[in-house]
Amino acid sequence: MEIHIICTHLLDALARAGYNKHTIFNYRGVVRRFEKFCQYRGVTEYTPDFGKTYADDVISLKTGKFSKNRYHTQGRFIRLLNSYYSTGNFDFATLKRGKVEPTNKKHKQLYYDYDTFLQTKYIKESTRHFYKYELYCFLQYLETIEYFDIRELSSSITIDYLKSVKQCRQRAVLCGLRLFLKYIGRDDIHAAIEGIHAYRSKRIIPTLTGDEQERLSSTIKLGKVTHRDASIVLLGLSSGIRACDLINLKLSDIDWINETLSFKQSKTGNPVHLPLTIPIGNAIARYLSEERPETDNNFLYVRQLAPFEPLSDHASCYEVVKRVFKQAGISKDNRIFGMHMLRHNAASEMVKNEVPVATIAAILGHSNTDTTDVYITTDEVKLKECVLPMNGISTEVNP
Repeated sequence: MEIHIICTHLLDALARAGYNKHTIFNYRGVVRRFEKFCQYRGVTEYTPDFGKTYADDVISLKTGKFSKNRYHTQGRFIRLLNSYYSTGNFDFATLKRGKVEPTNKKHKQLYYDYDTFLQTKYIKESTRHFYKYELYCFLQYLETIEYFDIRELSSSITIDYLKSVKQCRQRAVLCGLRLFLKYIGRDDIHAAIEGIHAYRSKRIIPTLTGDEQERLSSTIKLGKVTHRDASIVLLGLSSGIRACDLINLKLSDIDWINETLSFKQSKTGNPVHLPLTIPIGNAIARYLSEERPETDNNFLYVRQLAPFEPLSDHASCYEVVKRVFKQAGISKDNRIFGMHMLRHNAASEMVKNEVPVATIAAILGHSNTDTTDVYITTDEVKLKECVLPMNGISTEVNP
């Protein structure tokens, strides 16, 4: 396949797929550099092997050092050419990060066997990923100390590993280790770490001030952000929906007649039925009628630029919230941002409006109300009512 022809087909496919002019302009630059690369080497026919040669050419001619921009740009470009070379179509799908796995042969087999075990024990992929990742980290530690036979694992090595991890990671590490030790039948080591409790800090729940909520509302009403971003933020502020649930919302989840939004929570598997209030319903309707690009998928929220796929992960939601907050003049300070911030704020507002804790727990998807109790601390007015008077305390105790 001639290089000039396949590159021309790529630029035409980008235009048909709806990519904006700036993106196509950038790809034209990549094509020019690639054709110059080919011409210098006297290559006119494209092959995946030659494509790899170009993708691996990631050393900057100016600095003589590794170029992150060349690595990503050229790698993406060659993957597109390879997809056309193999199938006759350009695959514009957003690539996911590769899976991590141990490098040692024995550890790798143990890792695969553990994955099979987790698939029989847990339905949720995120839960399986958590335990697999914790095992991966542990096995990588064992490899650094050249300890390859898991049958000779000792409690001292396990405790040394716990000491080596950061304090903020110790709770997750303990949780992962305990399940793994049960899996390999090492009850002795499990008993040795059973009494270890990692430090758990009590976080201050981040919420929006009254002034910030007014500025946010004004920004949305004045149309300073897109309809998509406005509806996402409003939905997060009112329902506390998780990012993993928001990106999986389908058009079919909306019942316009009964004015409800129904979905199954990814984390708990519990069904949720939320009222489609007028502000949220109108925001979603404006997005669907005026802004959402035409695409075959059934997802409610999709990318604004081609390819028009559903939002990929939490980072997409984070960028939406960050963009809206910036437009409203809301600074991050020491608070978390993203859908998690909106979730905290929604729960706190429900507490202030005296919504029963059990109802809040059901909306947020908490397995028990103890998890929801943390939001009670955000209601300063109610907390002040709990303060005990100091009058009458014995002077013998406090002279």
